[in-house]
Amino acid sequence: MRRIWIVALLVLVAGCGNSTWHQKFDWNAEDYFDDPQVIALCKAIEANDLEEMEQLIQAGADVTATGKDNMTPLLWAFPDNKLERFKKLLEHGADPNVIVRSDFNTHSSGIRPGFSITHMACKTSFPGYFEAVFEHGGDPNLVEQGQGIIPETPIFKIVRNRPADQKERIVTLISLGADLDFINGADVTPCMQAVSWGEQFDLVLFLLEKGADWKVYQTTINARLAHKMIMCKRLRGNRWTPETKRQYDEVKQWLESQGESFEDAEKDLDRRQSWQSLPPHEYSLRIEAEIAERKRREAQKQPGQK
Repeated sequence: MRRIWIVALLVLVAGCGNSTWHQKFDWNAEDYFDDPQVIALCKAIEANDLEEMEQLIQAGADVTATGKDNMTPLLWAFPDNKLERFKKLLEHGADPNVIVRSDFNTHSSGIRPGFSITHMACKTSFPGYFEAVFEHGGDPNLVEQGQGIIPETPIFKIVRNRPADQKERIVTLISLGADLDFINGADVTPCMQAVSWGEQFDLVLFLLEKGADWKVYQTTINARLAHKMIMCKRLRGNRWTPETKRQYDEVKQWLESQGESFEDAEKDLDRRQSWQSLPPHEYSLRIEAEIAERKRREAQKQPGQK
């Protein structure tokens, strides 16, 4: 699935052979906007005519306009790897955080209802787009959500798509106030996502050192980062490279230095494994009881206690 979305984003930003994105997917400005100035701006964008774009903007063309299904001039400028036209709109105040409500005839080729430019810029590997968006108002905590989409913030895109400058992008998001402990619609934090998505233990350690909270529990099961790591090791550890094993051990050592007990986490998982033969309803009741007991203990702890 990751490869499919990378290809889709490459097509979206790079264009489609000899035809433009707008031609390939039959994007006509008149179908999305009513304002003649905005329509003219979109046509200048298609032609990559920076001088005409500037003249139209100076004459009052609204770079923040939202049309049918929240189409924007900025989205019009995003495809085809034409960074300068894209940056020009951002420099004039275009909003990258608009959530769209359609795939705009692309059949989900890089765009889906619930997406935003802010999230798409996190997934593209083409240079300059990510930086442009987050230098001009990209929200590091914007939640992407729509039918069939996992509600999540931009950092999850960077964790899963693993761009070459992954850590640098995350540093940018952190500097802008990104929540490193956000639990997405799949019930995982960025650290947990990094574990399950390619055993990125070097990234897990990086996030922890940047302030991610290892004590955050999933909402539907009594598991936190240590549990996720152990489950991953049990499932795929026999196929890990020596480098992956070393990185796992580094994270484990770091967590234990902070007070985590992998021994207790192992016991938790073994206990739940012993419940697998129970009827589903009984299993769920036991998990719910575990969660309730854990929350009761947490409520009784003094501030600063682990």
